[in-house]
Amino acid sequence: MRRRGAFTLVELIVVLALVGLLAALIAPSFTRTIVSARLRSAASDVRGVLARARALAVAGARDRVVTFDPGNGTFGIDNDTVHRLPETIRLGGAGDPEEGRNGGEFRVRFFVDGSAQEAEIFVTAEDGGRLRVTVEPLTGIAEAGT
Repeated sequence: MRRRGAFTLVELIVVLALVGLLAALIAPSFTRTIVSARLRSAASDVRGVLARARALAVAGARDRVVTFDPGNGTFGIDNDTVHRLPETIRLGGAGDPEEGRNGGEFRVRFFVDGSAQEAEIFVTAEDGGRLRVTVEPLTGIAEAGT
């Protein structure tokens, strides 16, 4: 005699198979979400360091330089505090074209009046996703976008 509220082995196996199928369908989407969040976070970090450099240049009445090293995935203001991107995120872009590139590094200079060199920095994920961080030369304001 079957007890009320009990499940058979076949019913449990069917439920576990359905749960496994759903997990297999959801896992790739979850992975893309994590990569996208890391990419947005990295672009936000780059924009934050650029904004801090502008504020320090104006407050300290001296030019500040943000140096980017795409080979190491590092960047920082006047080489004081170095920020490192996650292993799966890469840097690319260019500062002022007049300055050129030095061993793969590039720089963005902020001036005491709040202006800056025009710059475009790309933050790229290994899955091909990419965000652009730009510095407006007249205002020195950095924006992270598409």
